[in-house]
Amino acid sequence: MEVLDYHKLKIFKTVADTKSFSKAAELLFLSQPTVTLQIKKIENYLGITLFRRDKKGVILTKEGEIFYKYISKILEDYDLLEEGLSDLKENLQRSLRIGASTTIGDFLLPDILPEFLKGKTDIKVSLFVGNSKEIEEGILSKTFYIGLLEDEVHSNKYEIIEFFNDEIILIASQNTDIPDEIDIKDLKKYKFIFRETGSGTRNIVEKTLEKKGIKIKPDMEISSSKAIARFVSNSEYLSFVSKLVVKNLLGTHLKEVKINGVEFTRKFYCITQKNIRLPKIDREFVSYLLNLK
Repeated sequence: MEVLDYHKLKIFKTVADTKSFSKAAELLFLSQPTVTLQIKKIENYLGITLFRRDKKGVILTKEGEIFYKYISKILEDYDLLEEGLSDLKENLQRSLRIGASTTIGDFLLPDILPEFLKGKTDIKVSLFVGNSKEIEEGILSKTFYIGLLEDEVHSNKYEIIEFFNDEIILIASQNTDIPDEIDIKDLKKYKFIFRETGSGTRNIVEKTLEKKGIKIKPDMEISSSKAIARFVSNSEYLSFVSKLVVKNLLGTHLKEVKINGVEFTRKFYCITQKNIRLPKIDREFVSYLLNLK
């Protein structure tokens, strides 16, 4: 006989929060068929339909909305119970779950996370790396409690703190004859690679250029900053990337191209869901972020 266990309820809430079976599967590290099957089992058990499809994705039915209201409270109480038991039993393994946008996950956390973990041999770390939108969705679904973003968030659903100053630079191959410094109007002379729509890096660049009256249509889109850096180093294309991405390549394979009168700077943000008490280890990690130099 099927039961409505924590696993099934978590899958349901993640689908409801993300409005997508595929995104829920990615956030939960499951296959999409597994997610679909578990939702079907819940519907069969209850004898109702929880979701319907429209142009925006999958949305809750009236029955689904009622179910969502109650299971959200159940899952929150379960998380609090789990945290309480973990605090009482110090010998139990603790879990730190983080969602990070691409630049932070690939190029900042590998440098700062090992220092935080020194002496903490009992901690299990789960890190999801995705774009800014996926991280926001993961926080709302409680797939992870801490989200690290390179794009500013405008929502009253999150507690938001700044924790790092980042610089975005324009890069070109060291082998090209592109000048080391150009005027902003000269940007339209070159071919560009941009990150995908939804990327924090791309958002900052486009907003900054638009304020200067410049709009660039990318000739190519690549979702990996590492791949962009390598492609640029072997081509005539230019791209905007975080300096963190290419700090070990500047002067050898790549060079920075300055734009007169324009700088691309941004903050990195830590977000958590409002009005929830973070587990102890998550609180410790947030405190560590705030003390980064």
